[in-house]
Amino acid sequence: MDKNLFRIHSTRFYDVEPKAIHSMAFESNRLALSRSDNSIEIWNMTHSPHIEKLIPGSTEGSIEALVWSKGRLFSTGLHGFVVEYDLIALSPKASYAVTSGSAWCLAVNKAHTHLAAGTEEGYVCLFEIYEESLMFFKTMDKQEGRILSLSWHSSGDFIVTGSSNAIRVWNVQTGHAVNRLSLGRVDHFKETLVWCIAITDDFVIITGDSRGMTSFWNGKLGTLIDEVNAHKADVLCLCLSEDQKTLYSAGVDPVIVLFARVSAGGRDQWIRSVQRAIHTHDVRSLALAGPKLLSGGVDAYLCISSYPPKALSRYPPLPQAPCVQMAQGKRQLLLRYPTSLDVWQLGAAAPSVHHLSANTFLKLSQEPARLLQLKAKDDEWIVCATVSPAGDYVAYATESNVYIYHFIQSAGTLQLKKLLPPEEVSTCHRMMFIHQCGSGPARLLLATPKSTLQLIDVSSTEPMKLVHTFNRETTNGKFAMEDCIHLMDCSSDGRFAAVADHKSNVVVLDVQSFQMYVTLPRYQSHPTALAFNPSCDLMVVAYADHKIVEYDVPNRQYTSFSKKLSEHLPVQWLNRSCAVRHITFDVRHPDVIILHDDSVIYTIDKNKEFSEPDAKITKFDTGTEDSLDAPPVPFKAPSAAQQQKMSTAGGGSSSSCFGMSKKYKHLAYFGALDVGGELVAVEVSPLALEKHLPPALYKKRFGV
Repeated sequence: MDKNLFRIHSTRFYDVEPKAIHSMAFESNRLALSRSDNSIEIWNMTHSPHIEKLIPGSTEGSIEALVWSKGRLFSTGLHGFVVEYDLIALSPKASYAVTSGSAWCLAVNKAHTHLAAGTEEGYVCLFEIYEESLMFFKTMDKQEGRILSLSWHSSGDFIVTGSSNAIRVWNVQTGHAVNRLSLGRVDHFKETLVWCIAITDDFVIITGDSRGMTSFWNGKLGTLIDEVNAHKADVLCLCLSEDQKTLYSAGVDPVIVLFARVSAGGRDQWIRSVQRAIHTHDVRSLALAGPKLLSGGVDAYLCISSYPPKALSRYPPLPQAPCVQMAQGKRQLLLRYPTSLDVWQLGAAAPSVHHLSANTFLKLSQEPARLLQLKAKDDEWIVCATVSPAGDYVAYATESNVYIYHFIQSAGTLQLKKLLPPEEVSTCHRMMFIHQCGSGPARLLLATPKSTLQLIDVSSTEPMKLVHTFNRETTNGKFAMEDCIHLMDCSSDGRFAAVADHKSNVVVLDVQSFQMYVTLPRYQSHPTALAFNPSCDLMVVAYADHKIVEYDVPNRQYTSFSKKLSEHLPVQWLNRSCAVRHITFDVRHPDVIILHDDSVIYTIDKNKEFSEPDAKITKFDTGTEDSLDAPPVPFKAPSAAQQQKMSTAGGGSSSSCFGMSKKYKHLAYFGALDVGGELVAVEVSPLALEKHLPPALYKKRFGV
């Protein structure tokens, strides 16, 4: 086969079930969003939005509301507690019971001194916020019916709440309701539910209810100023801008409507303005990050939009990387789900008697097959998982334990043997098998919730033992990770292991001599992907602001190519809205770096010259849309003549160093097999996500 041809395994058997977004909270370039499986995702919005941390979900209760308070995250739900989270251990830190059962809403005052929760039984519970904890303060008078929504006035002296058929204004000092506003009904026998509420500095109360009405009230006089029927069904969420001049509303009718505050005739009015149709199903939550609107709901996509200028970015509900691992020696894929693992055998192409060309399909001599499905005990959340390069060991971690299995495959039979980890091992956030050298035992590297590393020898015949622990004490203070370790990779000879945290600390360890080898210079943005080149000890790191560096580990310095690359990054590359998910290399082309994000594959050829920064990136075609479980597809990198042709057709110059492909929609993984010339793409089709969604709101359309 031609050296410039690659065989791509386009797989679509990763069946990701989308989980609806229930609530969102934004503060200081960090977005917290909860999903229907009660998991909480912490997104970093500083440069390119991406999942920074994931707090596993619980089977008990639900998460109905989230709030930030000076870097601390709180939630409440049907379990009846206000929960604070440890953002380094990624687990609940403390919980505080609310008065009388389940809670539906949560809000913090502007001074961040008090927290209010609205409950099922009609109580508003107030908590004082201290440096390390919450302290119960008081409850307001009990009202009839549950409290579905609440909001603080900027003075901190008043709280407004929404419930069935009524809005109440509460005096925080006395604990009594000072005003009650009644809502109308569409049907005499059907209650009107106030799903969301907001209040401005001049005491204008804004509500969204089950009639589809967005209402504006004079909170001082208790009178209705105006109401707009902007939606055909329930209004579930409102979002008021910081300057209180714009308002967004959405709900079961997924159209997002903008209201603008204008002055006319000496009085302020809220005028309905533009609308956005960017979701297909119910919108459950809205938040503002400066000029950008964040929205999410039942369709599970996080959408970031702005106007003017009109811009939209949609982020699919893909699991946090790494969700796919590859066993190179056995050509197998490990797919991680919330409570289970799948091991798949890749298909094999039949020999072809014809000359292969780009963009052709190959017949399969062996179909892809699922070899193993491993379910977690008691449906515990699987935090991380890995498979050994030879495919003989599978390991995963839950919130409480680490499980290691010996996966025996011989003569068409499969056996699974559970191994007992050392007593010192409890749980971890990330894990990775170190490449074996010779006939020694396999080694497993674990990143613990305390931001330390544990190295254990894995053996199916002898008891496993903890070989070494990397922390401040064992490295004389050199190994000082300040946050969760989220990236790990090792060199092909098994000597070096690199780890990185969210504070931009990138450290290389010598796992054979148990020494700290080198710490990379700290960068302003944190890394989103790193990988060793299997052909040499060069490490590539991609950061959230799209900077890419290449580091020569043995010589402890950046390569000359890295310095040139930082000065010649294309503008098109820097303007991307997605972060790099994974980096890989093909052994036949060691000088080509392959990167990918949610939908685009990029290549960087170190042997080619740099183009001008404003030059467009070359697009190379990897074929037409293929069917489910498609066979490997040969793909050919564009030659110089093809690049010139594409450049001429596009009307501009093309970048010779960078290349890109937009063949895939939602790309969970793109990696290379160690045999060379074969790549594996794990795609989650948008249609496959859509089949899990409930029906959307029916709208009568003309002619339908």
